[in-house]
Amino acid sequence: MHSKSAIILSAGVLLASFCGGAQRLQAGESRPPAMRADFYVSPQGNDAWSGGQAEPNAARTDGPLATVRRAQQLVREWKQHSDRTGPIVVAIRGGTYYLSQPLRFGPADSGTPQAPVVYAAYEQERPILSGGVQLAGWQVAADGRWQKVLEEVKGGKWSFAQLFVNDQWWFRPRLPVHGYYKIARELPPAEKAGRKWHAQLAYSGDDLRADWANRGDVEVQVFRGWTAMRLGIAAIDPAQHVVTFRAAGQTPEDLGAFPKDERFLLDNVREALAAPGQWYLNRPSGELTYIPMPGKQPDKSVVIAPRLERLLVIEGDPTARRWAEHLQFRGLTFAHANWTMPEGGQTCGQAETNLDGALSVIGGRNLVLAGCAVRHVGTYAMAFGEGCRDNLVENCEMLDMGAGGVKIGHAGSGPLYG
Repeated sequence: MHSKSAIILSAGVLLASFCGGAQRLQAGESRPPAMRADFYVSPQGNDAWSGGQAEPNAARTDGPLATVRRAQQLVREWKQHSDRTGPIVVAIRGGTYYLSQPLRFGPADSGTPQAPVVYAAYEQERPILSGGVQLAGWQVAADGRWQKVLEEVKGGKWSFAQLFVNDQWWFRPRLPVHGYYKIARELPPAEKAGRKWHAQLAYSGDDLRADWANRGDVEVQVFRGWTAMRLGIAAIDPAQHVVTFRAAGQTPEDLGAFPKDERFLLDNVREALAAPGQWYLNRPSGELTYIPMPGKQPDKSVVIAPRLERLLVIEGDPTARRWAEHLQFRGLTFAHANWTMPEGGQTCGQAETNLDGALSVIGGRNLVLAGCAVRHVGTYAMAFGEGCRDNLVENCEMLDMGAGGVKIGHAGSGPLYG
């Protein structure tokens, strides 16, 4: 997981009219060159305002809205009383919008073939819908490290495994610093309390140490055929050079054994924190430590830690055949989505197909994502699951993804098959 890659998709040509047919997109365009919208959203906006203007008025008594969520509410209300025969447009001004929860759209938000509901960047501006939190108020230690205590982490309410500094994904400390360790010998799973079987791995020398701080937060990444498993540590036996994992099964066959000489590495080792660009989150104390790149200052840097795992959720009801449909998202950037390893680890036969997308769709039809970007996310960029059809992803950039670009056939937390 956490490969750094970029994908740009282009599929088909869409001709869509805006504002009652006054403007029409040409093939390959993501939004019209000038825009009249029904509602506007802006970082300078106010959710108590009407949203009918792109700029606040001189008296600052009316103007754009502050959040997409409020615009969504107004569109729902307006649709009940409108006989619009053209698109309903929400124009979003440039800037970063930090989301407290994912944007959720369902059947009540649907448009029609003649009047799709469009959420689009205002003209050539680039709005960013972020699932992260910008961190400020750093303390600089004598050795130059930046440090900050996060009370929500200390209280067990938040954790994260990605950190983005000045639009770059930086990584936690790992061992070995270069290359990989090798499994020393094959071991069968071990039977533990409660008649659960736990996977084991035999290591060499001091590859793992029982005296590491927060060793339960160290993630062992084992490379096997088509996949790279991530496993949490339950115990380390330094005398036998054996690590036992938290991953458990009802029978030994549920887990299997790790063959001799397979590669593995260790992620998130506090004692390995040493290189510029590395960071470590001490969950018990809530202290985040970051080693900056040379010449960087905290007051001139943008540091974002992800909070939300999903940024956009479009969900119909396939069982009732109620679809979320005729919604369009144009020119928007979705960024900073979290992923943390589950208690039982992350294991998948291939391609991390059990993970969701930062943009997750179930029961979505006739949707358009055009000219959008998905950046810095811990899972897939987009996932289309049950009941989805006739959706268009066009000219979208996908960059810095933990799993992959577009997954079709599974989304949400439901079963992978059947």
